[in-house]
Amino acid sequence: MSTRLEKNIRRAKGLSYAGLIPFYGLAGLSWVAETGNWALHALATYAAIVITFLGAIHWGRALDKMADSNQYPTLLFGLMPALLGWFALLLPLELALPMLAAGLMYVWGTEQMVFNDTLPTWYRHLRHQLTAAAVIAVLIGWAATMFWML
Repeated sequence: MSTRLEKNIRRAKGLSYAGLIPFYGLAGLSWVAETGNWALHALATYAAIVITFLGAIHWGRALDKMADSNQYPTLLFGLMPALLGWFALLLPLELALPMLAAGLMYVWGTEQMVFNDTLPTWYRHLRHQLTAAAVIAVLIGWAATMFWML
């Protein structure tokens, strides 16, 4: 592996792990009375944006291979996370957050089943870790919605 590639992979991983900070910061703030409602809305919005970003990765992959083969299935898959995230934001938080957690798992699962052979090994491993961590954070926020309902 070239030094440039290694450096770029390291940077991508660092930025990706840094992307977990808002998930856990907002999940924690969702349990604080003064910030709970704001944090839950911010957490749902951030999760929807991340899901949309994950779909956009596949749009980029498809655009790179447009001349080689039919990319309609990849383009269609790349659109689904954005629609899911948008729809979740229209729902009450107690429904939106589990839907967003499921959306994160949907994108990850589809990548594993459909796109596994076309994604770099380092990216697949990174996505395992990031998806698990993001889903846990969203579910922590969802638990807070139940707490505040009591």
